Amino acid sequence: AHITSLLVAAEACLSKRLPFAIYRLPGSADTTLVLQRDPALTVLDEMVSGFPEKGFLIAPFSRGNGKTFLIRPDFLFRNAVSEQDLQEIRHLSGGEDLIGESQEPVDTLKDAYYRQIDAIVTGIEAGEFEKVVLSRVKSVKGSFLPKIIAIFDKLSTAYHDAFVYFFHVEGNCWTGATTEPLLCSEGDRLNTVSLAGTRPYSPENMEVSRWNQKEIQEQELVTRHIERVLHEFSVEGLQKKGPFTVRAGNLAHLCTDFNFSLPSGSLPSLIASIHPTPAVCGMDSCRAFDFIRRTEAHYREYYTGFLGPVGLDESLQLFVNLRCMKVLKDRLVLYVGGGITLDS
Repeated sequence: AHITSLLVAAEACLSKRLPFAIYRLPGSADTTLVLQRDPALTVLDEMVSGFPEKGFLIAPFSRGNGKTFLIRPDFLFRNAVSEQDLQEIRHLSGGEDLIGESQEPVDTLKDAYYRQIDAIVTGIEAGEFEKVVLSRVKSVKGSFLPKIIAIFDKLSTAYHDAFVYFFHVEGNCWTGATTEPLLCSEGDRLNTVSLAGTRPYSPENMEVSRWNQKEIQEQELVTRHIERVLHEFSVEGLQKKGPFTVRAGNLAHLCTDFNFSLPSGSLPSLIASIHPTPAVCGMDSCRAFDFIRRTEAHYREYYTGFLGPVGLDESLQLFVNLRCMKVLKDRLVLYVGGGITLDS
């Protein structure tokens, strides 16, 4: 689809510092722009009691690391924006320029990272936890903000099977291409996955039999966590498939797929129980989370949080925010994570 006018509209939204998101769902040919008319965002302090009806949802890794936002779909465009709508966007009142006012994470040094891995292995040997997902930060200096919508377009072309997005809310600019669904709906059925273990993509690595015990165990920990949560919520008609391999750009992962129906009204608390999964936090989740909070020198903010459209096509499409970066005026901040187990 020819989406030039949509990209021009997204650039206009960014220049006016309006709350908006532009995204493409995995495997889809459609690109969607969700724009809120005014800068006053809906902040969701508590999602367990009720789930937002419609909009683009953005949630951090933990509530102490950032706000959970909902961008209202005052404007919703798919693949194209008319000249009349573009003029209306350009006449909207702009928001404050807050980009870069948040705390800038400091790059993770190699020695510090190795010390943290040693501390995790020591903790596993002592029985404190089975796995911790450790993240690190790397900055790339440069003025990327004027090019960021074009970068989103390139990501969208390069990663057809990923959820590709860019959003701006209250000075937070993030873009990424993630292949990990948190929770998606198909009609009255819900779908989630257990995704863990990483190898470079090659035809050989697409065979599960080639993977080693460390990688298989890492993915199995995530699978057990999701199975336990789904059992607690008495889901109906559970179908499980896997583990099998999936390709994500130049990487391969182990994956198990879960499809089920959920009793009415349980959705918000199910999300709260699933997130963060052992794929982005660790196992036991509480102890791993405490270790991450004590040890990582940076706030993850929206890295390993979740985001996506809610109710925009009468469906739910939430993805874990991996393979992503924060965009500041003078740099890109890249986030990278890896699961550490006893065999690491």
